[in-house]
Amino acid sequence: MLRGNTAYWEAAGLMLLGILLVVYRWRGTLLMLISPSYVNVALLAGLCLLGLGIGRWWGATHTHETHSSLLGPRLGAGLLLLTAILGFWIEPQPLSSQTALNRGVSPYLGVSRSQPQAFRPKIDPRQRTLLDWVRTLDVYPDPYNYVDQPVRVQGFVIPEERPDHFVLARFLVSCCAADAYPVGLPVRWANADELAADSWLRIEGQMAVEPINGTSQLVIVAQQVEPIPVPMNPYADE
Repeated sequence: MLRGNTAYWEAAGLMLLGILLVVYRWRGTLLMLISPSYVNVALLAGLCLLGLGIGRWWGATHTHETHSSLLGPRLGAGLLLLTAILGFWIEPQPLSSQTALNRGVSPYLGVSRSQPQAFRPKIDPRQRTLLDWVRTLDVYPDPYNYVDQPVRVQGFVIPEERPDHFVLARFLVSCCAADAYPVGLPVRWANADELAADSWLRIEGQMAVEPINGTSQLVIVAQQVEPIPVPMNPYADE
């Protein structure tokens, strides 16, 4: 028989984890952590954990069941509760510009799992998202093909050392934030040094070509820069 109230602590931990996933789904917080494709799976997992916790509580109350645990019942119960409490206490945040710099921001998708050959470019350049532009470059990499084309995109700011420049970026996610891959395009704007890292912007302008590190690279020449809130889903799906 389990000693003391350990079984009840385990049940409480399972129920709290289940409630946490349900609350995250209701608030939209899961989109900070996983791809939208897996949101309902996470919700189902939360409901299952909640059911397991209720069953565990009922079993401890009515049957006085025993069970074995690799970590020991008290340590296991403590880890469950600690994980759930931290989940309620610490609000998940989108990946930052520093994470993008650490992982390497690229205007191409060559090392990602996207399949550019399946991409069909949109006719109107203003309808392309930042990811659409990156995918287009991945298939048709000559930057001079896009000079003077209009652009309307949004993303977060990564500061650059060059004056009047910054990078507008998004994270691509296949499964969860752990496998997120940053892509972005450089932007030329006179007030770039006033922008805060990680701030979200909507940019309108046109494409140009500049020499960067000895190569010709496509650059967005910003004509209108508008701050926007962090989107409900800050990541783009591959």
